[in-house]
Amino acid sequence: MDLRRLALRVLLSLLALTALALAVLAVGVVTSGVFDRRAGAWTVPVTLLPGVTVAVNVPGALRLATSPIGRRLLDGRAATTPLGHLRVTRNGESLHVRCAPCRLNDVRLAAHTVAVPPVTLRVTRRAGVESNNVLDVALDSGAVVVRAVATLSPSAIDIAWTLPPTPLADLYRVLADAVPEAKFARIDGRLQAHGRLSLPSLRQRSEVDIDGAEVGGLNTERLADGWFTFRCSTADGSPRTLTSGEGERGWLDAAALGPLLPAAVLAAEDQRFWQHAGFDPVEITQALATIDRDGAAAALAAAGLRTPLPRGASTLTQQLARTLFTGPERSLARKLREWLYAVEMERTLGKERILLLYLNTVDWGPGLCGARAAARHYFGKRVAQLTPLEAAWLAGILRAPHTAHAGQFSAARPDATRARQVLMQMRELPRPQRERAAQQPLVFAAPRGAR
Repeated sequence: MDLRRLALRVLLSLLALTALALAVLAVGVVTSGVFDRRAGAWTVPVTLLPGVTVAVNVPGALRLATSPIGRRLLDGRAATTPLGHLRVTRNGESLHVRCAPCRLNDVRLAAHTVAVPPVTLRVTRRAGVESNNVLDVALDSGAVVVRAVATLSPSAIDIAWTLPPTPLADLYRVLADAVPEAKFARIDGRLQAHGRLSLPSLRQRSEVDIDGAEVGGLNTERLADGWFTFRCSTADGSPRTLTSGEGERGWLDAAALGPLLPAAVLAAEDQRFWQHAGFDPVEITQALATIDRDGAAAALAAAGLRTPLPRGASTLTQQLARTLFTGPERSLARKLREWLYAVEMERTLGKERILLLYLNTVDWGPGLCGARAAARHYFGKRVAQLTPLEAAWLAGILRAPHTAHAGQFSAARPDATRARQVLMQMRELPRPQRERAAQQPLVFAAPRGAR
């Protein structure tokens, strides 16, 4: 046999093997449902070549990636992404995706890019025809491991996830770049959680249990007495630093505050204040079950998804931590920092002191910081002179004081609806007294320039 004939046979064999490989790949693509575009299917556009874009079924692509041929094709692949450097390896029947170095760049997490420890995603397809659509998943960052079972269908990926009892300190270390207090605070206790999440709809429910939470090393005990500084906005919205505390001109002690405004604030903002330890587990569970549908997270941007974030509700102690320590940044990092200070303040200060600090520092509108300034500005009275309905109105605007100032006070049109709702929750007052107070007129003081 001459060399030309041998070369031709080798070439034909290679072509046959290539055709077989392509046929196997084509069968894998078809059977995985990568191009399943039936009504209701979850697809995203993918550009294969310049000018050539196809709709790819997301669950089908995941099914192909975790198949034997998919694992072989992806083994050793690497890419630099917004999440960091990703490397894919095949480990037996599993597909591993390691992110190192890893980073999160989402303003809802923190105002800056956050470096996190290396993370490995392990995905294993269960054996058997009936289990073809079930994946076992583990997200592992060392001390923190979240396990899940993902069920694939053409239209969705349904995930049942579990975080076993995990030290709170380990959870905070994962985001230490966004929560500087995690590097020096003493954080005790454990957290466990489980839930279900459906993609792409982001319908979810979850349950969280925190046991033995205690925080130290943040120096909040300095607020137990004496003077302190805090940030407050001026009438034009620019920040300023104020000094307050016993003996300072604007400071009000418990006697000067009277009973009505404290009762109204707790009715409006934190009805479980006297029972919780600085955080409310019920609120945490509801927060994790609330989906923020505004914006795209880096982790899911490629799939066109949005991520869940905690909702805004906080305990009164957490709100005080925001005023005194963390600032108003709207991010998960701020919420995590706020939680640490709140838990420590409950131990170092106690409920009465926390309530007193809150009422003397809380933002009640443009340039209005603390109860003394608010009562004088809105009603021309000392705090102890407020009527029940006036106290309830002040408490009722705390969620949006600047909006209330512009829309109600400046227009001299008080809206008593929210005030009456708060008033009826002030259980310290007998119901007949609340009902009579709700019928009283609500009249603002004349604006300062008109007096």
